[in-house]
Amino acid sequence: MVHRLLGLADFSLTVFLLPLLLHGLEIVDPGQVIYRESRTNGVVDKGVILECGPTLPDIYIWSFTKPGTETIRAVVYNFGKGPKLQQLAKDLGDLNVISNSASLSIVKLPLAAEGLYTCQALYDTTDGAKLYYYYVYLRVLG
Repeated sequence: MVHRLLGLADFSLTVFLLPLLLHGLEIVDPGQVIYRESRTNGVVDKGVILECGPTLPDIYIWSFTKPGTETIRAVVYNFGKGPKLQQLAKDLGDLNVISNSASLSIVKLPLAAEGLYTCQALYDTTDGAKLYYYYVYLRVLG
């Protein structure tokens, strides 16, 4: 499933970041994308935190894929001017971005929140841009 999602995720990141890349953000070696996968469990009506790296990226996009589908939907993004929650976020519980990070906090977790969360994180470093994909598989227990 992840292999099929990668094509869509690469396309969505390109569409969202193309204007930024054309205005001075240089990716030194776009072939060197770093991928991280993790799994976590949550409990209905409780809380869970989904991590998007150890530090706040310059730009990030969180998306969600419901089990049994290949459709990726945006949940929240931050292009440097603060996080913007999308409509889908309301269906996934009480969702917020943790201050000074790109990690998601979900409280009042519904069963519908179970699925694959993908955080595409772009860091602008002195060596050029570094791109990370964080895949978090969330299982919601009843």
